[in-house]
Amino acid sequence: MKVQSFLLNWVIYKFNIMKLIFLGNGGGRWVTITQRLRTCGFRIHANSNIHIDPGPGTLVSLKRYGVSAMKTDAVLVSHCHPDHYNDAEVMIEAMTKGMTRNRGFFGGSMSVLKGVQNLGPAISNYHKSKLNQLTLLQPGKTLTIADLKVKGLKTKHSDPSCVGLKFYLEDGIVTYTADTEYFEGIEKEYSNSKVIIFNVMRPKSDKIPWHLCVDDAIKITKKVKPELAILHHFGMKMIGVEKTEALRMEKTTGIKTITSQEGLQVFLKNKKIEV
Repeated sequence: MKVQSFLLNWVIYKFNIMKLIFLGNGGGRWVTITQRLRTCGFRIHANSNIHIDPGPGTLVSLKRYGVSAMKTDAVLVSHCHPDHYNDAEVMIEAMTKGMTRNRGFFGGSMSVLKGVQNLGPAISNYHKSKLNQLTLLQPGKTLTIADLKVKGLKTKHSDPSCVGLKFYLEDGIVTYTADTEYFEGIEKEYSNSKVIIFNVMRPKSDKIPWHLCVDDAIKITKKVKPELAILHHFGMKMIGVEKTEALRMEKTTGIKTITSQEGLQVFLKNKKIEV
């Protein structure tokens, strides 16, 4: 497994292939508590290895899929809810080789880094002390991880500092909505996306405050027209209907739509998407 992982990482680096790895597809309070679905976020492997929203169970899932946490170069946390930040500090410990080296990039929302209202902070000063770079994620703010441009996007969530993310990869833009409800102008945030990762808590038009439902994702997809839509971050009511909902969305929009099944890998190479 280690040899295969090393060879795959070498191929990705050598031939400039971008890979998305989904370690879990659960989200929300009850899925997190029960672990009906894993809540470990996802990774982007390109010239740098980036982990986004490492929720509970991240290290266990990384080991399960033969990915070394210590090979992580950056961790990004969209907001200060446990299903998104829970394993962030231990991921910092992995990046810094057990807090023995100054290494790694960490980006977090205001709530994650400093605290907002009754949320956070989620990262101790001790863990911040060994990072090479610590950056505040904000809507409209652009940052660079190695040679990768990342832009913060507006959201509407119960954590008012929550930030979506737009990754400007060589083979196209990958957008992560993070947790947000639908709002006027949301499509503009996701413009020109090749891939959109939608955090959808519930199926059809079953809305709850602060989150997208599948019908919201359909509405956005019709306007933005990405090449691939990925449904992610499922609440309890999505369990068992996620594939049916993805098929319905694909038929309605004409855009290829898949679910972020645990262990899913998506490759971008030469402007093409391979699932």
